[in-house]
Amino acid sequence: MGEFKLQATDEFDGLSTEIGGVMLRALQPEAIISLAPFMDQGSAVSEAMSSMFGIGLPAVGKTNEAKTVRVLWAGHRQWFVLGAADPVVLAKTLGGKAAVTDQSDAWLTFCLSGADAEEVMARLCSLDLKQMEQGQTARAEFAHMMSVITPINDGFEIMVMRSFARTAIHHTKEAMTKLAAQRRL
Repeated sequence: MGEFKLQATDEFDGLSTEIGGVMLRALQPEAIISLAPFMDQGSAVSEAMSSMFGIGLPAVGKTNEAKTVRVLWAGHRQWFVLGAADPVVLAKTLGGKAAVTDQSDAWLTFCLSGADAEEVMARLCSLDLKQMEQGQTARAEFAHMMSVITPINDGFEIMVMRSFARTAIHHTKEAMTKLAAQRRL
């Protein structure tokens, strides 16, 4: 009998679409690690993160950025570490002070940028995006799915659970197309 070998593929790898001056592209970090400090361990975890990466855990609704990683607040007593981080090394370094879970395959991260990115986002998300600045992040509904939304240079980074990725991309492209059509009137 023949030998079978499974090969991981990502249908969103290389995703890049421009419609009406708004660019949608995949922006998958090297790793996405969920970090949830155990009771009364938040300060110790933040100190360990500072030793490892030069940044601690950000406050609620905030992000911290270092050379190789970003840390996003992701909900009540939960953060995401994005970038060049190893979950096994991180778990060992934290020494049982936090639950550490590799979420790299569980989330899709994409970017919406361009002059009308905020207009497209307004059709998909109820956040007051004019009030959000770089360095902030929010858990919010995006096209009827929970997401993590973070302002970036000329747009927004959106993280959705991978099982909803195809739907999120569909709704985003649809909003981009409708706005572009409206602009042509």
